[in-house]
Amino acid sequence: MSDSLDPLFSVAGKTALISGAGSGLGRAIAIGLAARGAKIGALDFASDQVQEVCDEIISQGGIATPLIADVRDKAALASCLAQLIEKFGVPEIVVAGAGIGRRSPAVEMLDADWQDVIDINLTGSWNLVRLAAAEMIKAKIQGSMIFISSIASLVGITNGNANYSASKGGINALTRTLAMEWATLGIRVNAIAPTHFRTPMMEKAILLNPEGAEYFTRNIPLGRMGQPEELVGTVVYLSSAASSMVTGIVLAVDGGHTAR
Repeated sequence: MSDSLDPLFSVAGKTALISGAGSGLGRAIAIGLAARGAKIGALDFASDQVQEVCDEIISQGGIATPLIADVRDKAALASCLAQLIEKFGVPEIVVAGAGIGRRSPAVEMLDADWQDVIDINLTGSWNLVRLAAAEMIKAKIQGSMIFISSIASLVGITNGNANYSASKGGINALTRTLAMEWATLGIRVNAIAPTHFRTPMMEKAILLNPEGAEYFTRNIPLGRMGQPEELVGTVVYLSSAASSMVTGIVLAVDGGHTAR
């Protein structure tokens, strides 16, 4: 694999740490960055899935290592980060992509479903970037942090997503705050807010409600859900010198969803 893009958009040779890399958007991002020459630390709690991603990357000539941790476990994350640094060096790109959804009407939502979503989506992302930033600062690495937010943080979406929307709204606030705090250190912090993408989590929702696909696309002017691979270009942009003056933004990749 090699980076065939203009050098302005190059990520070749950079070390990238990606959480949630075992499936969905994280998987597509890991494979996409690897295809452009980045060295991938693919992190997920699902060991079989993350190993499959690394095997696919390596079979295509890329460089990747599996890292197994639950993002709620700071000790496990620190161990994974140490493994990555020993193998590939301090990451210059960090993508906080691990996330879950637990839908139910607000008045019926279990406390555990609220807490699990907040703990994984928001606190887990905080755990990851905080640990990675400490190493980047120590090594004087000027890099890019990218949170995976959601359209649910910008507009109201389907009923039953109070926990998910709150977790992603927290991501947006964290993005802006950390961008300010780390700007003088050369660490840029941005978030991507996708609309509905055809991830395994979304496919499960559609199976439970076959009419859901039409509902999900109703407010997307392009008339369809996104494919995970369609997020890669945005990640490459935010990871490269092409976005060297970009920090603190929440970039909607939404097929026009927020333009309505």
